[in-house]
Amino acid sequence: MAYDVPHPRDRAQSWTDCDADLRQYVEDAIAATGLQPSWVYVHGSLAMGCFYRAKSDVDLLVVVPGTLPARQRERAARVLAERSKARPMLGDLELSVLTEQQAAEGTRQYEVHYSAYWTEKILAGKYAGPGVDPDLAAHVSVVRSRGVTVSGPPAVEVFAEVPYDEYLRAIEADLDDVDLVAEPYYGVLNACRVLMVRDAPQVVSKDEGGEWALANLPEEHQPLIEQALRCYRSARPVAPEDRGTDGHGWDVKALESFRTYVG
Repeated sequence: MAYDVPHPRDRAQSWTDCDADLRQYVEDAIAATGLQPSWVYVHGSLAMGCFYRAKSDVDLLVVVPGTLPARQRERAARVLAERSKARPMLGDLELSVLTEQQAAEGTRQYEVHYSAYWTEKILAGKYAGPGVDPDLAAHVSVVRSRGVTVSGPPAVEVFAEVPYDEYLRAIEADLDDVDLVAEPYYGVLNACRVLMVRDAPQVVSKDEGGEWALANLPEEHQPLIEQALRCYRSARPVAPEDRGTDGHGWDVKALESFRTYVG
C-alpha cells in the first residue's frame, strides 16, 4: 500500500464553520437557479462535520412549492452545470429538487437532479428529468436525523420518515455500484458505513463508519481502512481524474479480500 505518500490532514468542516468561499458558492448557485421560493437543506458530510475540501461533495436538498415547468427545470440544471467549472472545491454539488408533496409523501421522485455525473450531459442538452432516485431514501434519512436547515421549516416537518430497511438498501446499493479498484477509499468507507448500520440502526457518515471499522473489524483489514481514512481526510491536492484513487496505487488483493468480507 502507498503509505509513503504524504497525506497532510485537512480541516473537517461543517456548514456552520465552512470556508467563506465555499458557503458563498453554494448560496450563489442556489440563487442562480431562480427556484424561488425554496427551502434548502444540507445533508452528507457538510452536515455531519466531516467535509474535506480535497475530496467531498456538497449535498443539498431543495424543496419548492409545486411541480416545475420543463423550462424552469432545464434552466436550473443548466445553471448548476455552467457554474461547476468555477467551483472552489474538487467535489461538486449533488443536489435534488423536490416538491413539498414529494417530500411529504416520500415517493423518491424529484423535479431536478444535479451532480458531477450529469454536468456534461446537461451542457449537451441531454438531461432527463424529472425522475425517481432510490438514493433519496439515504439523503432524506440524513436530513431528518442530522441535516442542516438553511431555509424553511425543520426537516422533520417537511420530509416523510424513511423506513430503516429502505435506508439500508439505499446505502447498500453503492456496494454493487462502486468499483473498489477505481474508487477505493470511497468504496471502503462506504462499506464500513454499511457494516456499522447493519450492526445497529443509525444514520452515520462514511468517516464515522471508518472509525467504527477500525475498532470492530478483523486486524487483516485495518491497514486498508486506515489508508482509506487517510486519503479521505487528506489535504493533498489531486487532479479531478485522480480523485477516485487519491492519485496513487492500492493493494488490489486487499481490496478484493475486504469486498469478500463485506459480502
